[in-house]
Amino acid sequence: MLAGTGSSEPLRDVPLMNEPFLHIARQDGEGGGSSTPPPEDSAAAVPIRSLGPRDARSRSHRSAAEIVLVCNPRAGGRWRELAKILDSDEARGVRRIVTDSVDDIATVVAELGREVKLLCIYGGDGTIQRILDHLCPIEHAAIDLAFLGGGTMNVTARWCGLTGSPAENFREVVHAYRAGLLLSREIYLLDVVNGERRHRGFTFGLGPIVRLLEAYESGPKGRLHALRVATRGAVAALTGLPCLDTLRVEPLDARVIVDGEELPYQSFCAVFANVTGQINPGVVPFVGPTTRDSFHYAAYAVSAREFTMNIPVLMRGWLPVDRRSLFRPDRIVRRLADSGLARGSIPADPRYVNRNAGRMAVTSDERLFTIDGELFDAVDRTIDVSLGPLVRLVVSSRTTVRKASWMTARRVLGRG
Repeated sequence: MLAGTGSSEPLRDVPLMNEPFLHIARQDGEGGGSSTPPPEDSAAAVPIRSLGPRDARSRSHRSAAEIVLVCNPRAGGRWRELAKILDSDEARGVRRIVTDSVDDIATVVAELGREVKLLCIYGGDGTIQRILDHLCPIEHAAIDLAFLGGGTMNVTARWCGLTGSPAENFREVVHAYRAGLLLSREIYLLDVVNGERRHRGFTFGLGPIVRLLEAYESGPKGRLHALRVATRGAVAALTGLPCLDTLRVEPLDARVIVDGEELPYQSFCAVFANVTGQINPGVVPFVGPTTRDSFHYAAYAVSAREFTMNIPVLMRGWLPVDRRSLFRPDRIVRRLADSGLARGSIPADPRYVNRNAGRMAVTSDERLFTIDGELFDAVDRTIDVSLGPLVRLVVSSRTTVRKASWMTARRVLGRG
């Protein structure tokens, strides 16, 4: 395999250094399996899997060929953290590829080979997205993907339960793999087509928030700069004072068609699609679970000011009440009588469209869209979003414990 240090140099090898329900299933059929209560979140349509003892015995002899570590240390500028990974005992016998440019990703993925079973990725969400773009659904179907972190947000790594440092995540994943205890979760990717271009990822976004993301990407990466951009955007949305940020929060004029039906709105403050239920850490804006043939989508046909004022509830998946229903209390009483005190008894504002879809097409003059935080220039007015290939993501062994507690809390709050 080839590795590289930039798009202008040839890649080179790095020398070695000192859920319908959720269940645990053995891939080789040994020992049966155990199950946990069925989760109700969006990613539970396919199982979490565990490797059996036969896998552990055979893989201990072929780890050099089966485990690959791809590193993009420039994603977060953390060379010291990368050194901790490369110097760990678990890194012995692991094939390593270091690249400081996402332009090298296509070559790296093309030369993985069929013998690779575990691909560990040290880098940010952008690095992960580029790798997903180039994975072959057939040739690479047997590869487990482990997202170690190393970027600014590490959204997908955290969603997989890999919340430690990249070095800690790497040691946990490789140790579990060699012991035959690796857990993986299958999930469908989004397939985003714009003109002749096709991209894959977990989250698609279009509108004012993407413009603010562009403002963030144009400056120094970091929480302080992110806070500065978000604050300026919020002030522009709330006050409407003329400035550059006011242009960034202008509504998105678009035609949105979902499963063949056009939404009855033409102006949106945000349009999103997602397969995990989470856009950013702590941001879980989608209302219900998906099925195996659908994904989440949200299209909010409100002003930037109204959207900004409702962000605290929207980011937790609560939709504003339909104000018109407040003038018809008889309807509210009737719905409460029919459904008890369940969540959703009071009608939500219909302008906050938050549902599931099998296909979505957005037509607009917007020049930018995002997939997993990566910005792309639109080459055609129409962007088609649907479900793409299935991938296997490594999850932490601690994930199932946290998920059980989280799902219990959801049921108590009436969100299940």
